[in-house]
Amino acid sequence: MSSSDRGNRAHSRFGAIGVLLATLALGACSVQTLYGPTTFTDGSAVQSTLTRISVSQVSDRVGQQVRNRVIFQMAGGKAISDPLYNMTLSVTSRQIGLGITVTEASPVYSVIVQATFTVKKVGTEEVLITGTAGANASWNYVNQIYANTRAKLDAENRAAEQVGNQIATRVAAAIAAGS
Repeated sequence: MSSSDRGNRAHSRFGAIGVLLATLALGACSVQTLYGPTTFTDGSAVQSTLTRISVSQVSDRVGQQVRNRVIFQMAGGKAISDPLYNMTLSVTSRQIGLGITVTEASPVYSVIVQATFTVKKVGTEEVLITGTAGANASWNYVNQIYANTRAKLDAENRAAEQVGNQIATRVAAAIAAGS
């Protein structure tokens, strides 16, 4: 056995001991959901507050997709009874061409969805949180009308889902922070 073999064994022993110590140290950490229930029988205070936020009506299809996602993320899609807070939601969407071909046509489009939201306490009008959220999604333009229409709708839905998730997460964080 050469002296270099002994050094390699020592390094592998120290490496194994290091991995074992790291595993034990990380085993002491815990992770708690932001706004999910802490047990299977009852929900957290954040979750119970989220289920009492009513979301105002919106006027267009993309806005309705954002609103539906926010309601689903906060209340699981359940009807809101006796709201503590009211969320006003304003959603805009637009599409832009991302590239131009030699025939001056854009083969790729992007839809941009932006939302502004404000959550106020019912009765006092005290603002819990206000903010904006945005997302974009792209689709390819092909020579079929139905495929283009469906691809645009899918892109709008993907972007609206991302915006809805952002809003629900920010509201949950504001409630968890107690602001």
